[in-house]
Amino acid sequence: MKIAIIDDQQDIRYSLSKILQRHNHKTVQFTGLEFDITNSIEEQNIDLLIVDVMLTDTLTGIDLIKSFKKKGLNLPIILMTAYTTPENMIEASKIGIKDILQKPFDESQLMEIVNKFVTVPSQKEVLSVGLHVEQKNEFVGSFETMKEIYHKIGIAANNNLAVLIYGQTGTGKELIASLIHKNSDRPNEPFIAINCASIPKELFESQLFGHEKGSFTSAEKQHIGYAEQAKGGTLFLDEIGELDSQLQSKLLRFLETKQFRRVGGNKEIGFEGRIISATNVDLKEKSRSGAFREDLYFRLSILSITMPTLAQRIQDIPILCEYFINKANKELQTKITGISREACNAIKKQPWEGNIRELRNVIYSACLNARDTILTKEDMRLNSLDNTNNTDEKLQKIIKTLLLQNDIMQAGEMKAKFDAIFLSTCFKLCPNISQLAAALQIARNTLKKQLTHFKIK
Repeated sequence: MKIAIIDDQQDIRYSLSKILQRHNHKTVQFTGLEFDITNSIEEQNIDLLIVDVMLTDTLTGIDLIKSFKKKGLNLPIILMTAYTTPENMIEASKIGIKDILQKPFDESQLMEIVNKFVTVPSQKEVLSVGLHVEQKNEFVGSFETMKEIYHKIGIAANNNLAVLIYGQTGTGKELIASLIHKNSDRPNEPFIAINCASIPKELFESQLFGHEKGSFTSAEKQHIGYAEQAKGGTLFLDEIGELDSQLQSKLLRFLETKQFRRVGGNKEIGFEGRIISATNVDLKEKSRSGAFREDLYFRLSILSITMPTLAQRIQDIPILCEYFINKANKELQTKITGISREACNAIKKQPWEGNIRELRNVIYSACLNARDTILTKEDMRLNSLDNTNNTDEKLQKIIKTLLLQNDIMQAGEMKAKFDAIFLSTCFKLCPNISQLAAALQIARNTLKKQLTHFKIK
């Protein structure tokens, strides 16, 4: 295979050439500033490009690749970078680059990516490029965690697809929706977020589509709904899995026709925006059981993005701790300079049911309560993990305590006490009512009544 290496540093070009030649590949070297470089690449029948993201102060590898594509050169490309920022990773995805080689790398890492193209030397892919907007709110994580997510964000931003984001509470679903919006060709249009679980069933249609004056008893004036407020921007439907079955039908019609009527109105209003939805439940499974319309599920999930839990991102914890400490210093005027290794290791052992949001809150609290400029394990106030081997012993202690408190305790009283302990523990671990109700397989209203009954706040 004939491979072109484009990098402004001679030593990098030389090293890459030596490695590739050892694996029986032919190489050609460019700095990126050559006159008519596109024709030179075409004339030499290059099969694969390896391009550095930073060429000069005024020219980036992404700029160069864009110029190649404008001139019709559509070769497979590996982008090399030491700067894996959200901006360049999303932009790379938007112009069709699937493979990013992070510096520094070794021979095995290079050849693992290059070998993908040995069996498919004719692989070519082109994606259209939208307007890039500087991203201020980053989704923080390691390269391995982020590369697939940013790749999908790039695809979504480049198209008007309906996107469904899966993820537990606190994993950053709305932030991903916002990143798609800001990197699309409509970043200056409104981004309207709706929590489907928080709007009463009888008000949902009015909130989403609006209503006319006098359409119902309390409609004293015309109301413009969320869909109309979004204009040509993005309508983000969070907790879509909680939507009532009757409302699912109305939402499906809206998605199919891209039109709606205000409640009490007779005029069809067109919707020119895009729909992004999010859920913390398995909609595919809900659709199979009949709890969620299958046709609506397919409409919403043309492209799916699954957010990893913090437990699946243990390698990101040091990065996240540093990020949240810096944010706390700016927002809370604290002066924390670091975190102890012991504290960081203790954080890694926590369950983090609340995911990134829970970790952020713990770090913020620790920064405010720290005794020194270095966060310690004591500052974090972490709950030690229960050892599963001690479960029986702990249960026995609870029973013994209850029996000592009341020698003649009735079975019903015992059960009530255990119900209260069980529900209180569940709610501490999972404070999201919708998610907890789904996990316990009970209705949200039933769960809320039980929490009230046992005085659990």
